[in-house]
Amino acid sequence: MKGEGHVGIDGLISGVQARFPDFRFRLIGKPEGYADRFRFRWALGPEGGEAPGEGTDFALLAPDGRLGLVIGFIDKAPAG
Repeated sequence: MKGEGHVGIDGLISGVQARFPDFRFRLIGKPEGYADRFRFRWALGPEGGEAPGEGTDFALLAPDGRLGLVIGFIDKAPAG
């Protein structure tokens, strides 16, 4: 998955939320970064329940300090 710019990143997140309306993202561990690049792990599942999805995202900050580019990898997905 890749979302570039504010519109692309918002579209990516909106698409996931539309497909899984009862699921919530939560952070796994602490984000790690250097300069304008960082990575973070996340889980996606029902609030308070086991998360069937997990992933790792790599991001680049824009000059204004907001997210400018996010590349996401799915580390765990439900079968089917």
